[in-house]
Amino acid sequence: MQQISERVQLLNEREPNPEGRYVLYWMQMFKRVSQNHALEIAIRKANKFKVPLVVYEGLKYYYPWANDRIHSFILEGVEEKRREFAKRGIKYVFFLQMDENSAKQTVAALARDACLIVTDDYPCFIIPRHNAVIAERAEIPVYAVDSCGVIPMSRFEKEEYAAYTIRPKIKRMLGDYLKPLDESEVETRANGLEVNCPKTIVDDIPKLVAECAIDHSVPPSGVYKGGSAAGRERLAKFVGEILSDYGAARNKPDRDGSSRLSSYLHFGFLSPVEVALAAKNSDAADESKEAFLEELIVRRELSFNMTRLNPDYDSLKCLPDWVHQTMRKHADDPREKIYTLEQLENAETDDPLWNAAQMELVKTGEIHNYVRMLWGKNVIGWSRSYEDAFETLVHLNNKYALDGRDPNSYAGILWCFGKHDRPWMERPVFGTIRYMTSNSTGKKFDSKAYIRWVTGL
Repeated sequence: MQQISERVQLLNEREPNPEGRYVLYWMQMFKRVSQNHALEIAIRKANKFKVPLVVYEGLKYYYPWANDRIHSFILEGVEEKRREFAKRGIKYVFFLQMDENSAKQTVAALARDACLIVTDDYPCFIIPRHNAVIAERAEIPVYAVDSCGVIPMSRFEKEEYAAYTIRPKIKRMLGDYLKPLDESEVETRANGLEVNCPKTIVDDIPKLVAECAIDHSVPPSGVYKGGSAAGRERLAKFVGEILSDYGAARNKPDRDGSSRLSSYLHFGFLSPVEVALAAKNSDAADESKEAFLEELIVRRELSFNMTRLNPDYDSLKCLPDWVHQTMRKHADDPREKIYTLEQLENAETDDPLWNAAQMELVKTGEIHNYVRMLWGKNVIGWSRSYEDAFETLVHLNNKYALDGRDPNSYAGILWCFGKHDRPWMERPVFGTIRYMTSNSTGKKFDSKAYIRWVTGL
């Protein structure tokens, strides 16, 4: 693996195929047609070799937590990409692998006729393994391109301890990166180009999803629809109607006061630079802009820094020493209540506010960030061990949340255990890990209104 530039890594040491008919961009996480650094590199490579560009996006049936909700959200963005790529003279191929009888090794088949491969550099879930496998098997160069955040991940050489250590570094660099990406056009259009890959036309999403060998117990979100167009619609509403009061409203789950853009950022339907510039250039008060950009850039990119540089990002091993010390000390503390995974999943606790947070997750695919913290903290107190609590939170989040399986998800769950935080007053079970209660949290907003809203969904 060789770092070619701030955003580009060469994953193997192969020579380009001089007989290649196209450059292949394997789109995995940055599911957008504009403001996409990986797409831009692929276009430049295609222009260099004077060949068309082929963009391949596949959706398997066997990725962890595959279900109707996640499948539907991804599929809702397919046809708009097909139209937009066609306008740019780029061939877009989407293939839905429904079950074990579907075609396999589609990327390898496309690679045989490609000069080289460009793909997405994403630091967690199944993407690093995908990239390692294709880099080893491909007989042509494989480039992984980082379009995850405003600041390239490579600009941070070590894992940052907390927001206060990464914040000043981001502020020093922000002016160099918070600007639109200069985009190129393909010089050789893909008109009439045929490729060796099956194609799926996404014209009846419920029917396609029903035929996939996935978990059908998690229905599509009734609130959030996938695709860049839907993401931009929400972004426009947020910037135009909500951001002006963001400083005061973001911690009020009973109000529509937060961005609700995390799922669009997770699936790459929106560029974080596009979102940041829309907020920065709005008429909202500076205080609200700064509060939002702190979440979007500092906090979000802290999580990418952790998943990129800490191999234990998906376990409690990732926690700092002080947390391990306090957990060892309090591991055997008696718990007042223990709930099973089934009880938690079905929101069958004695805590109405926690139940509402869980039901928001189950019904919509997202939890308001303010009650998400309480949601995680309470599971720690209701589990037999810290390890059980972590596994429960990862399972619930990754199964139901549209923004699950993301660096932000892992960092947010680990924050409940003390990651990116500091020691607090010692108490049973939690030790010196920050403690939250539904009673005190619910007094900071209209919790009854929030519970009514969730109940009525």
